[in-house]
Amino acid sequence: MEQTEKQKPQASKYYRRKLLMSYFTSTVCIALVLYLAGLFFMLLFNTQHVSDMFRSNIKMTVTLNDSRSSAEVEKFRKMLDQSDFVRETKYISKDDAAKELAKELGEDFIEVIGKNPLYSQIEVKLTDQYSNIDSIKSIEKTLKVHKAVDDVYYPKDVWNNATTVITKIASIFLVLTIILAIITIILIANSIRLQMSGDRFDIHTAKLIGAANWHIAKPYLKRALIQSIIAAIAAVIGLTLTISFIEKIINGVFQISAFYPTLLSMVGIGVTVTLAAAFISIRKYLTAKEEELYY
Repeated sequence: MEQTEKQKPQASKYYRRKLLMSYFTSTVCIALVLYLAGLFFMLLFNTQHVSDMFRSNIKMTVTLNDSRSSAEVEKFRKMLDQSDFVRETKYISKDDAAKELAKELGEDFIEVIGKNPLYSQIEVKLTDQYSNIDSIKSIEKTLKVHKAVDDVYYPKDVWNNATTVITKIASIFLVLTIILAIITIILIANSIRLQMSGDRFDIHTAKLIGAANWHIAKPYLKRALIQSIIAAIAAVIGLTLTISFIEKIINGVFQISAFYPTLLSMVGIGVTVTLAAAFISIRKYLTAKEEELYY
């Protein structure tokens, strides 16, 4: 009898340690799942932004007509800078273009052919609003009719391929995000269900001594709420650090406006799914017969 009394505190201590470990493990699991879901949400919300950023960095080259006066060329440059579709321009004189080409070739080609065959040109970066193939074709037609313009060039294949690739990537991210959202709900629900299964006998015992259902469920729901908040905070911190790291490598790749809805979605999903899973498990054990608790 004396040995049994000594074993009771040890058993109680072991039981508490096991519950804490179960609580910690499920919290970490929920946090990791929410973190991955948040990362995918950020990628999905920023697909269009990344697409626009990529396209807006593709340059349109406007070669200038040498037969026109410098006054006409300057007037065209000012008109171009004030246009709605222009985000940034860079003027390259024919002499500067020759120097760049000579540097690339490794020799002075003007000495070989006797003259500079290159044209002065303006590199144009378009605004996001006009960074699509239809707008570019319209801009090309508008610029070509100007007397100061000799020709307009832009990488047609790059634009077409970029649009196709980005559309496919967006579709893939959408499907993956939906799948991940479903997996997130299932994993969180299973984590809570496994954790609650360890409390099934306590729930049944409380029911046998006449405790009200809400009185029984309240501490478990409170625990689930705290657990979900801790997991959500950990996931938010992890996602914030990840986004900050990515931003240092590729500045401007993520929109801040998409960040806060993502965080709210993570917290909302974590709290809602955790509480719902805890409530369903508690209700299951409240209505279960004693022999069903062993299965």
